[in-house]
Amino acid sequence: MSDTMARAENGTLAPEEGEVLDVFGARLVVKAYPATAGFLLAEHVVPPGFLVPPHVHQGEDEVFFMLEGELTLLDGGGARRIGPGCTAQLPAGLLHGFRNDTGAPVRFLVALRPGLQGIEMFRHFDRAGRAAPRGLTSPEIVAICAQYGVTTG
Repeated sequence: MSDTMARAENGTLAPEEGEVLDVFGARLVVKAYPATAGFLLAEHVVPPGFLVPPHVHQGEDEVFFMLEGELTLLDGGGARRIGPGCTAQLPAGLLHGFRNDTGAPVRFLVALRPGLQGIEMFRHFDRAGRAAPRGLTSPEIVAICAQYGVTTG
């Protein structure tokens, strides 16, 4: 276990600390871990043009809390923009996705509960992405998602 992870599990992290993962070119910094906090909390920074297509978490609830910029949220209600201070609650089983339609990075907190599958899926994407310099194919992404209870749709 890294020193940063140990501090996160036992107390406080400074703003620049946390486990840093690259998820398809978007920075995800883990701030709280399911093993100790009971949920996953991470700061997510997504570049312009970034898209997470509609998908369903079978066993985890997800919440976004917007910090900077505007994100287009895709869910059962269609597409809508959410900005700083907005919260989006996405219960397990709800089809949802998001994209950054703006010309600037978007920063938000993402929480998954219980988060055990989520943290491992994000780590898997980070490892697989580093091993595939040209990027992962859609079938590879779908297969990884399926291992962690996430279906695309």
